[in-house]
Amino acid sequence: MPLLRRVGRGVTLTEEGLALANAATDALSVFESSLEQVLEERDARPVRLGTLRSLSGRIAPLLADAKSQVNLSVAEGSAASLLSQLEAAELDAVIVGPRPTGKNYNWAFLAHQPFHLVVPEGHSLERQTSIRLREVADESFVAMDAHYTTRQFADELCAEAGIAPEVTVESDNSHTLRSFVQAGLGLCILPAVMADATGVASVPIHRMDGRPAMREIGMVRMAGRRLPPHVRSALHELSALFEGDARIVPGSHPST
Repeated sequence: MPLLRRVGRGVTLTEEGLALANAATDALSVFESSLEQVLEERDARPVRLGTLRSLSGRIAPLLADAKSQVNLSVAEGSAASLLSQLEAAELDAVIVGPRPTGKNYNWAFLAHQPFHLVVPEGHSLERQTSIRLREVADESFVAMDAHYTTRQFADELCAEAGIAPEVTVESDNSHTLRSFVQAGLGLCILPAVMADATGVASVPIHRMDGRPAMREIGMVRMAGRRLPPHVRSALHELSALFEGDARIVPGSHPST
């Protein structure tokens, strides 16, 4: 089927060629309209942020301080589950600690998160300004489930102190653990931001060399993954606010 015919020294479309050209123009118009709609929807979607439970409740003050309006969707969970969602592109970034291994991650340090020992009110350690864990070698403990990095860091601190305490209760909820501490079922190692509640007291933990016990917290993104401009901008602003906000992680600067 000829689409062109010669006219003098030039060419022009045949009837069939003109019909095909018109159809192509209509198809391109539909494609451009659909692409524009997809891009608008992409840029309008919320920023999908994953965070450890010890930090999720501290995100609201950051949003209140943000210069621009941030449409945010927050997922909570363990570091392992959040990283799995990040890899599956279900999240744009996650705030976890410690720094995960793997070449596919981009890590940006945000803060140091101190850990405290939670004791019931009236305990002999209640008024101490700090404690080394070997001082409580004979005490029973309650603890986070083993798949949480909070528990893994607590186990690391105990091993460093040369103690292997009996764990009487495990839970994935810090409120539940504090209630068990209050009831006298054991002491608990938690991030400082999760340690305070009615009926319990918290004491800063020092490592055996005298340094405060703390872990690194950072924002993780997938290396090479392109994010919409509004998502990148919001994550950058949240990172800056996080680093400068002592309400999130007391004593958060790297020099501490």
